[in-house]
Amino acid sequence: MTIRLPVLLAAWLCAAPAFLPAQNDKPAPNDKPAKAEAPAAADAKDADDDDGKAKKPRVPFLKPKGAYADLAEMGFDPTALLLGGGGGAPKAFYPFVEAVRGLAKVPEAEVVLDLSGGAQFNLPQLRELERALQAVRAAGKKVTCYVEGADLATYQLAAQCDQILLADMGALDLRSPAMNVMHLKDALDLLGVQVEVTRVGAFKGAVEPYMLPTMSDHLRSHYEAMLRTMNDDVVRSIAAGRKLTPDAVRALQAQRLWSAKDALQKGLVDALVPWSGAERALAVVRGNDDFTLKDATAKKKAQNRDLMAVFSNMLRSKKEEAIEDPMVVVLHLAGQIVDGDATSGMASGPSVKKIDELAANEHVKGVVVRVNSPGGSATASEAIRQALIRLAAKKPVVFSMGELAASGGYWITAIGRPILAEAGTITGSIGVFGMRYQLGALMRRLGVHNEIVRLDDGPLMDAMDRPWSDAARGRMQAFVDDIYGRFLAVVATSRKKTVEQVDAIAGGRVWSGQQAVDNGLVDAIGGVDDAVAMIRKEAALTDDVEVTHQPEPKNFADSLFGSMFDAAVASGVDAVALRAVLARHGHLAELWGALHEALTGNGAAKVYALMPPGLRVR
Repeated sequence: MTIRLPVLLAAWLCAAPAFLPAQNDKPAPNDKPAKAEAPAAADAKDADDDDGKAKKPRVPFLKPKGAYADLAEMGFDPTALLLGGGGGAPKAFYPFVEAVRGLAKVPEAEVVLDLSGGAQFNLPQLRELERALQAVRAAGKKVTCYVEGADLATYQLAAQCDQILLADMGALDLRSPAMNVMHLKDALDLLGVQVEVTRVGAFKGAVEPYMLPTMSDHLRSHYEAMLRTMNDDVVRSIAAGRKLTPDAVRALQAQRLWSAKDALQKGLVDALVPWSGAERALAVVRGNDDFTLKDATAKKKAQNRDLMAVFSNMLRSKKEEAIEDPMVVVLHLAGQIVDGDATSGMASGPSVKKIDELAANEHVKGVVVRVNSPGGSATASEAIRQALIRLAAKKPVVFSMGELAASGGYWITAIGRPILAEAGTITGSIGVFGMRYQLGALMRRLGVHNEIVRLDDGPLMDAMDRPWSDAARGRMQAFVDDIYGRFLAVVATSRKKTVEQVDAIAGGRVWSGQQAVDNGLVDAIGGVDDAVAMIRKEAALTDDVEVTHQPEPKNFADSLFGSMFDAAVASGVDAVALRAVLARHGHLAELWGALHEALTGNGAAKVYALMPPGLRVR
């Protein structure tokens, strides 16, 4: 059955208005990520109630909720709703960072961080929030944190506060970071699907899931070493915040689960409070309720909640504001790197266009390139890198790596400019491979026979029903070797190393941010604020030159019609919509991307600079 999109949307909106985004929970679709205001102090005119009685003193608080992305794509995600995710899209991360930093400027002496909202931050984001909270405490503010239960990430953030109040029925789950890598070899064999691969280097993490039923010992050891360096930074953060030794924190991690009573006894929290919210918890420890909590997030403009007006705004395409004053731009390059003009992921066409626009704009005084990408197409990566070289020739450029900046995501940073990463960043993966799916056995089981009428054997390289010949494999291997050589050369030039030195740490190995610093692939540990400071210093900019994040978050129409339907028109394959959903919600976005390209490429092999599929630290 086929349902046309406008009919489906109209029926859904009319039938389920309760799923429309709540105004107080999510940023408005047109909010700018870098324009968050500092928390507002109580106005003098509000000091008294209408009856002349003095109001209770205010305590500013922040309560993050849900997942946060470096650059949230839109305020409402219908695909999450359809998949049972509740319709909640990730929120923009940097406005929240600015709100935290703004707590340093409020007149009140105490502020509250309420972590009972299920906020989700990745390791690099937690490091940036740690620095923001340190700035608040350095300004003389007492930071009180309320939690009703915490995983390791939530507790790491809570540990940066002066005191932690834990609900008396809560618990701490200090599960150490881990990775899940799904191997598909046995499943592909059952289906009769063979994956043909040409690769360079012994560390074949990107292709092992297709070639081996379980992880090889040497790759497991490499991943364990990477996890250890990431966890060392988590342990450092908690130990410093709670005045514990790293060994003590590591021992607490190993036991993982801690009841509220045991957490108090071990010094992980400062007090147990009733399970009744942050305000009552603060009243308990203060011994009085002579205060009121005041939300310190920036006030938003009232929105029209009329159903048809909301629907109209959702489908109105959003135009990015022109830069007409001196600015430092944080340019977000995110997603899997793909060739062409696709509107999802990091497509070479629009990415190059945006970079060249920034280079030509005299008001752009410097650019921080924030990279969040597992890599992708080698050719698209080179096109974007060349555009960044043109940009760096005209104005200062500093790279800031987010959760992922690996393979093609590292390739684009290799222009000889400073690179910052967090300890929890996954980077490196300097390697390339060619891959295609060979469906011969599956086709035979289905009774499908494929005839290829040809003039020579060249077209057989694309045949999905038969393996490569030795000659064809040799030609493909030579192609992969050549691109890998180019990768080594651009990194060697950028990092002032020899090709042999780069090759020794390449071969597809992935590294944590700290390992990358130790190996000379990254210059220092730091976040976006550190990168902006470097731009300001190099360009001799004053503090009144503002920072803006681009591209601006997409609205519903841009995200839905762009990522799903434009790509479908370009490829002629309706399954692209499914791929868009899987890529957005699954932890195997790289796998779905490679599978899609393999099945829509008429059997042709493609050369990737792509990190291992689904490799995330959780």
